[in-house]
Amino acid sequence: MSLVPVRELRNHTADVIERARQGEEVTITSNGVAIATLVPISATKRPFLTKDEFIRLTRQPKDPVADYYDDEEDDETTDDLGPIQ
Repeated sequence: MSLVPVRELRNHTADVIERARQGEEVTITSNGVAIATLVPISATKRPFLTKDEFIRLTRQPKDPVADYYDDEEDDETTDDLGPIQ
C-alpha cells in the first residue's frame, strides 16, 4: 500500500488509477491524514446476479411468513410518543 497526497492525485490521476488497476492499494492523504483508499476491483466479483441467483435469494410466495410473538398484544406499540390522539 502506498500513500498519495491529494495534490498528487489531482495532478497525476491517470497514473494513480493505473497503479490501482495493476493491483496496488493506494491510500489518499490530506495534510498527512489518510482519507480514502483506492483499491482494484476483484476479478472474482460480478457486478450483477443471474436471474436464477436473484430468484433463489428473493422470497417466494410458497415461503413461510414470520409469525408474531405470542406475548405481543394487538394494541402494543414501540412508538415512544404514545398513541395518536
